[in-house]
Amino acid sequence: MVGFSDSRSMGEEATSSANSNYKNTITFMKRLVGLPFDDPRAQKEMKRVNFKCVPVKHSGGGVDTVGVEVTSNNETMVVPVEAVAGMMVKHLGSIAAKKAQDSAGSLDDKAKAMPLDDVNNPLFPQDWVVAVPGYYTDAQKRAFLVGCEIAGIKGVQRLMHENTATALAYGIFKDIRKEFTKDKPTNVMFIDMGCTSYSVSICAFEPGKFTVKSSHFDQDLGGREFDLLIATWIAGEFEAKYKGKLSGKPMERPKTMNKLMAAAEKAKKTLSPAGVKEARINLECLMDDLDFGTTLKAEKYEEMFAPFLARLESPIKRALDEANLQASDLVSVEIVGGSTRIGCVKRTLAGILGLDAKATNNGLSTTMNADEAVSRGAALQSAILSPRFKVLPYEIVEHQPFPVKVSWDGDAADGAMEVDGEAEGTDGPSNSVVMFERGSNFPIVRRVTLRRSGDFTVNSAYDESADERDFPAGVAKEIAAFTIKAPAGEEKKIRVNVKQDINGCISLSSAQMLEEIEEEEPAAEEAEKKEDEEAKTEEEPKKKKKTKKTNLEFSENRPVDFAKADIEKYFEEEAKMASADRVVRETSRMRNDLESYIYDMRDKIISDSQLAPFATDEEKTAFSSALGTNENWLYEDGFDATKSVYAEKLADLKKLGDPIAYRQSEATNRPNAVTVLQRTVEKYNNWLNTSQALPEHDHITEEEWEKCNNKTDEVSGWMYDMLDKQGSLAQNVKPVMTVADINAKNSDLVNTLSPIMHKPKPKPKAAEKPKEEAKPAEAEAPAAEAPKEGDAEPDAEPMDAEAEKPAEDAEAMQVD
Repeated sequence: MVGFSDSRSMGEEATSSANSNYKNTITFMKRLVGLPFDDPRAQKEMKRVNFKCVPVKHSGGGVDTVGVEVTSNNETMVVPVEAVAGMMVKHLGSIAAKKAQDSAGSLDDKAKAMPLDDVNNPLFPQDWVVAVPGYYTDAQKRAFLVGCEIAGIKGVQRLMHENTATALAYGIFKDIRKEFTKDKPTNVMFIDMGCTSYSVSICAFEPGKFTVKSSHFDQDLGGREFDLLIATWIAGEFEAKYKGKLSGKPMERPKTMNKLMAAAEKAKKTLSPAGVKEARINLECLMDDLDFGTTLKAEKYEEMFAPFLARLESPIKRALDEANLQASDLVSVEIVGGSTRIGCVKRTLAGILGLDAKATNNGLSTTMNADEAVSRGAALQSAILSPRFKVLPYEIVEHQPFPVKVSWDGDAADGAMEVDGEAEGTDGPSNSVVMFERGSNFPIVRRVTLRRSGDFTVNSAYDESADERDFPAGVAKEIAAFTIKAPAGEEKKIRVNVKQDINGCISLSSAQMLEEIEEEEPAAEEAEKKEDEEAKTEEEPKKKKKTKKTNLEFSENRPVDFAKADIEKYFEEEAKMASADRVVRETSRMRNDLESYIYDMRDKIISDSQLAPFATDEEKTAFSSALGTNENWLYEDGFDATKSVYAEKLADLKKLGDPIAYRQSEATNRPNAVTVLQRTVEKYNNWLNTSQALPEHDHITEEEWEKCNNKTDEVSGWMYDMLDKQGSLAQNVKPVMTVADINAKNSDLVNTLSPIMHKPKPKPKAAEKPKEEAKPAEAEAPAAEAPKEGDAEPDAEPMDAEAEKPAEDAEAMQVD
C-alpha cells in the first residue's frame, strides 16, 4: 500500500489514511504490474479498486500499460503501476536498513547522515531476491524489474517464484537436520493461500537439492474474495434494514465499501478458529449517518464460502497428476499464507487429501511461518547467490509454468531445421517448435539452426497448450519478436540462440551465421603422424573443414516495452518525490523537536526542583513568555511552516533556555566530577608518600619525583581554591568551576603522573665473565694443602667478598 499526499506513506503507515485518502492510496499493485491496459486481468482488477487507473503510453511503442492518477504536493500526476511497486520494494529496503542500523558497527559521519531509504546508504540492502507469483508471465516479470530499476534498486539477483521460495525455506532447514536421503526423495506438497491467489506445488527433496515437480494456481482465489463475499452480505442486510432510506448502494461508495471490507475481514478472523459459532458486527455511521449491527453465524459463513471451497480441489488434483503421485505418497502437506488459517478451508483441504480430520490442524502441517515463509526463502536464495556470504551450495531445479514456442518466417523443409544440434521437422514443413517445455528447468540456452537469406523474424510466444495449464483466458500469448539481419543472396545456416534467464524471462542470446571453410594441411605433418605410410607424403595436401561463426545484429520488439528514455524519465520523477518526502520528514522532525522543547522546558522552568532555581527572575519571565508565544504560533500561523523557520524558532528559544539548563547541568554533575578528582589526587599522594623510598622505584629520578609532587600540589590547590569561589556564588549565576575544567585537570594529572608511576625498570645488561680469564691462573696455581689436624680452618670471608665483586660491578653498571 502506497499513499500519495504532501509526501508518500508506505506499508503500515499508509493504512492510517487509506480510508480518507482512498483516491491516492494504491493497493494490490502486483496484480496490475506488466499488464496491458486492455488486458482482461487488468480490466477485472481495475473494477475493484478505488483509485483511478489510466493508460500509459511508451515512447518505444507497444501497447499501453496501467498507470495510476494521483495528487501529490497539490499536483496531479500519472505514475506507472510498476513504479509504485518499485516504491514498495524500496520501502522494504528502508525497513531492513533500520533494523541493520541497530546492530551496525562504526559508520563515518557521511554514512550516518544519509537517509535510510537512500540506495547508496551502506546499510541499505545491496543484494535482492524478490519473490513474485509463479504464474507471472514474461512481460510481468520484466515490468517488475523495470519498477525496481525506476526505484533505484540495481542489485536484483533474481525474481523467484513464491512457491519455490517457500520450498527453499522448508528444504534448507530440514536438510540441516539430515531428514532427506538421496535414494528416496521426500515428496512434500505446499499449499499457499494468501490475500489474492491460491497455489499448490509439489517438490521432491534430496540432500542439498530439491526439484519442483509441479505447480498449479488459481489466480483469483484468496482471502479478499472471502472478505468481499462477507462485505456484500453485510451491505445486503444493511439495505434490507433501511430500505428506501439510503441515498445509494453501500458497495458503490468507496469509503463505505472500505468500512464494510474492514468489518468483513474482522468477522472472518473471528470465525476462523474451531468452535466459534458467531461473529458480532457493529458499524457506526456506516452510511448517511446510519449505524448498523448484525450477527454472522458460522453456518451461514460456511454456506456462503461453498463455491470458493469447491475451487480448492482442482489445483491439488492437477498437481498430483502431473507429479505422477498419490496423496499417500506425500510425506507432508505444508500450508502457508494467511487464508489457510480459515477453519473451513483447512477442513476442505484435509478432506481432498484424505487426511485425518480429527488430528491437529486436520492433519495439515503448520511448521512454517504462514506469513514469512516466502520472504525467508527469498532471503536464503539471496545469501546463496551473493558473494558477500559463504553458504553451502543448494541446487534448485525449477519448473517453467507455461510452454514457450519459437517460430520464424516461412517453412523449413525436411531436415532444414535443427534444435540443439538434432534435426527436426522430419514429418513435413514446419516453422515453429516448443523450445521450453512446461516443467523445464532454467536458466538455460537452447538453439535452433535455420537456412535463411536476408533479414527474417523469430517470434517467441506461449504455446496454445498453455491454456490447459493455468494460463488466463483471453490473454495475448506473444512474448517477443526478434528481427535478425542476415546477408542477402545464397541461403546460409543461421543459428539462433534463445535464452531463458534465471528470472524465467525469454531473450535472444545471439544469432550466428555458420559457414564451412576449408584449410590446407601440410603433407609433411601427415608424414610425421603416420611414418609407416611414407608413400602418402607425395599425395596432394589434405583439406580440413572448419566452421566459421559470424555474429549477426538483431533487434527485438515486445508487446509491453519500457524504453530507456521512459525509465530515465520515471527515475527522475521518483528522485523528485524522494527528495520531497525527505523535506517533509525533516520538516516534521524539526517541528516535533520544537514542540517537544517547548513542552519540556515549560514544565521545568516553573518547577522549583528543575530549572527555576538556576534562573533569575528576569530570565524566568523572558523564557516563559517566549515559550508561550511560540506555542501559540506553532498551532496557528506556524502549523505548516518550513523546516528553516522551525529551526530558527528553536534556536531563539535555546538562546534563552540553554544558559539556564547549562547551570543546572553543571550543578548536577559537578559533585561527582569533584569526587573523581579528589580520589585521583589522594591516589597519587598516597603513592608519593609510600613509594618514594622503596628500592623498586630507584630507577625514578629526583626530577621526576619533584615533577609529580608539584603537579599534585598544583591540582589540589586549584581544586580547593575553585570550590571556595564556586561556593560563594548563587545557583543562577554562571559557574566559575565547570565540569569540563575539572575533567581537564583530572586528565592532566593522570597524564603527568601515570607514565612515571608505571615507568618500567630498565633491563639488566649482560655482566662480564671474569671467571674465563681466571681459569688459566687457577689451573697453574698449586692446589691448596689440606689443613692439618689442630690447625684453624681458613677464613672464607675474603673469598666471599671477591665472589660478590662482579655482582656489585653489575649493579653499578645497571644504575649507570
